[in-house]
Amino acid sequence: MMLENSEPDKIERTVERIPTGIIDDLISGGIPRGSVVLLIGDPKAGKSTFLAQFTYNQLQIGIPVIGVLVDLSKYEFVSNALDFGWEFMPYLDERLVLLDAYTQRLRKAPKFSFDETVVTDVSDTTQLLDAIKDSTLKLLSNTRTENIVGFISSMTPIFFETSKREIYKFLEELREFAHRNRQVWVLEMNSGIEEPHVEMMVKAIVDGIIELRLMEEGKSLRRYLRIYGMRRTAHKLEWIQYEITSSGIKLLL
Repeated sequence: MMLENSEPDKIERTVERIPTGIIDDLISGGIPRGSVVLLIGDPKAGKSTFLAQFTYNQLQIGIPVIGVLVDLSKYEFVSNALDFGWEFMPYLDERLVLLDAYTQRLRKAPKFSFDETVVTDVSDTTQLLDAIKDSTLKLLSNTRTENIVGFISSMTPIFFETSKREIYKFLEELREFAHRNRQVWVLEMNSGIEEPHVEMMVKAIVDGIIELRLMEEGKSLRRYLRIYGMRRTAHKLEWIQYEITSSGIKLLL
C-alpha cells in the first residue's frame, strides 16, 4: 500500500528533520523525516517518559501522532503523562490516534473488535501494519499536515509472542512505509531481553538508535543516553547524562 502523497523516487538533497524537543542539540536539530529509530535501554531508564514527552512536543507544534500501545493501556499512557503536565485528551482521535494492542493481549479476549483503534492480535504483524496505515489515512484526512510521527511502546512483548522471522519482516515493512511516506517512527525496546544476535539484527534494520542506561556511580544510579547510527546526521557518540524532572527529560550538557 502506497499513500497518495508519497514520493518514493525523489532524491533527498536536503534533510528535513522532525524536532524532538528533547535531544535536538545532539542530532543536528531533529530526526530526519522518513526514519525508524530504536529507543532501547534499561528498564526504568525513562523510555516511556521519552515517548510521552516526544508525543506531547509533536502535538504542540501541530504534528499528528500514532501511538501503538503494547505494554500499557490508553488510560495508563494518558494518566502517566499528566504527572508531567502533558494533557493528551484534547488531541485524542483527531491528532493523536492511540492503537490499543494491550487490552486484548492481556485479557486474551476474542480476536475481533468493532473498534478500529483496537489491535486484536499483536502476534499478527500484518494486522498491526494495516492498523498503522489506516491510522495514517485517518490523520491525513483530519489534518492539513503531511508530517506524521509514530511510536510503539513497546516492541518487547511482541518479541515474546511473535516469531523472529515475522518481527524482522514487520520491521522492514514499517521502515519501507516510513521512508516512502516520510514518517518518523520510534520503537521502544528493553535492552538485554533478547539474545545478542536478535538485538543486533534490530539495530541493523533501523535508521538510528537512542540508548538509555542506568549506571551506578558510587552509591547512586545516574541516567545516561547516547545516540548513534542516525542516518545523515552528525551526532556526538559519548554518553550524555540526563535527569527526569517534573517537566520531563532534561539533558545535563
